[in-house]
Amino acid sequence: MKAIFLNVYDRDLNFLGVIDSYSSLRWRRKYFEAGEFELNINPTANNYRLLKADNIIVRGDLTENDEFGIIDSWKFKEDKEKVTITVYGRFGLFLLNRRIIKNRINYRGTYIGGFRKLLTSMRPFKKLDITDSDIVSGKVDFQCTYKNVYTYHEKLSKASNIGGKIVLDLENKRYKYVNYVGKDRTEDQKVNTRYEFSEDKSNLDTTEHTYSRKNMITDVLVGGAGEDTNRIMRTVTNVTADTHDFDIREAFVDAKNESNKDLSAAEYNAILDDLGKEKLTDPTETFEATVHSTDYRKYWDLGDIVNIKKESWSMTKKQRITEVEEVIEKGKHDVIPTYGNPIAETFNND
Repeated sequence: MKAIFLNVYDRDLNFLGVIDSYSSLRWRRKYFEAGEFELNINPTANNYRLLKADNIIVRGDLTENDEFGIIDSWKFKEDKEKVTITVYGRFGLFLLNRRIIKNRINYRGTYIGGFRKLLTSMRPFKKLDITDSDIVSGKVDFQCTYKNVYTYHEKLSKASNIGGKIVLDLENKRYKYVNYVGKDRTEDQKVNTRYEFSEDKSNLDTTEHTYSRKNMITDVLVGGAGEDTNRIMRTVTNVTADTHDFDIREAFVDAKNESNKDLSAAEYNAILDDLGKEKLTDPTETFEATVHSTDYRKYWDLGDIVNIKKESWSMTKKQRITEVEEVIEKGKHDVIPTYGNPIAETFNND
């Protein structure tokens, strides 16, 4: 495998140098969140010079500067006269974690407009441009104050199935926020090239499928203001007349500290209902597989919806690729996608 060199820039995007020798690189992209990386490098004078908080790591094998890592921590370890250095960081979108919304936002419109309203309401990064988008999206209403921008961005992303990222404009030494949407590569459409991970296609190596109902909640009783029989109680449920008794899993939310002062009954009930909806939990299910890297970025990519077939497990699913981890170590380049439900999460304003 051809070695992948890493270009290093300072946070003002001035070029500093190249890391061309390292023990391993773990590069994990995420669709709804900021990606992350872990780099094990050799203790050379050049590497020490480049090791600085907020320095920018850009992979030399990628033609687009649409993903980069920001160094946030490192660890030196000495063992029997051998020194190893491990560098950690997150991708560009995690810059939003450094901001909160200080003034109340009242927004009604498209999700795409909601992302921009959120970002233009925070204290600006002087080198960050927030680009326009022609993505067609659904409608959303939200109100927020004192929220972490990154956390709320993730909430909007999961409810709209729209990804967001910060990319580099190295020529002009600028950062740019953009939105993007993964492609549907299943048989349900006729626009994009189809793609399937399966034993029949011989493109699955190691596989792991996890399903759990351990934390599943279907029925929530929320207790608001008041005492005894005068206490305001609300029930939020996914239970129907056809639900089997075994499938009913109840929980209680104590919201007594939620004041109903100056609120109408409808407004207060809506607050309690939102608290109950947050507690409702579906079964968790994940599918991971080490796959052949030659198809990655060419026939499928992060955010795409693909067919998953594990014939020997009698499993067939349509799943969105929510994460892709690359592990580059000892001449090997493994690609490990993680899959999730292609259906958007329900947006609950909080």
